[in-house]
Amino acid sequence: MTAYAYPMLSFVDRIIPAAVRADDAQLQGARHLTLLAAVTALSVPLLTLMYHLLGYDAVGMMVLTAGIVMMISPFTLAAGLGLAVARNLFVGALFLLKVCMAVHLGGVGAPTTPWFVLCPAVAMLVGGLRPGLAWGALVLVTVVMLFALGQMGILPAAPLDAGMGILQFASVVGLLALVILIVALAIGAADRRSH
Repeated sequence: MTAYAYPMLSFVDRIIPAAVRADDAQLQGARHLTLLAAVTALSVPLLTLMYHLLGYDAVGMMVLTAGIVMMISPFTLAAGLGLAVARNLFVGALFLLKVCMAVHLGGVGAPTTPWFVLCPAVAMLVGGLRPGLAWGALVLVTVVMLFALGQMGILPAAPLDAGMGILQFASVVGLLALVILIVALAIGAADRRSH
């Protein structure tokens, strides 16, 4: 099945350098990364606005900053830095965002903490098992540290305002949508490889 059977992929392929398109595994990872960056570009303004309206401007600025890094990560491919660098830039920005949000919104109990699962999921989708396991190990250590710091009283408690309920709801809905997207991309990639 050609990329042009999927109109979005024909546009994505124009962004990906020819050297990356020459290798099927690299092309697939670059496509996934570029599509995830596009989803990020669509969601960052909405998330930043949501955090502002809920009174969490500092968190909104964290989302905006990390989102910009995540959005530009596919363009590092054109600089010849390679898919691994682009992938780790994207996942690293996501990881640091989740750490900052957890510290700011209540540690392990923060409504955004479950989003850590996207770090190994994206790394695995874009780069395979080894990067996924490496990011998974880092996330595990981080979550344990956040829990320990919370238990010691070092991290601030989660804010107790009405906005936290909205954040919890938005977090569950957003995470569900992104996990479905990632699984759909992985299944689509497996289907294309089997044909």
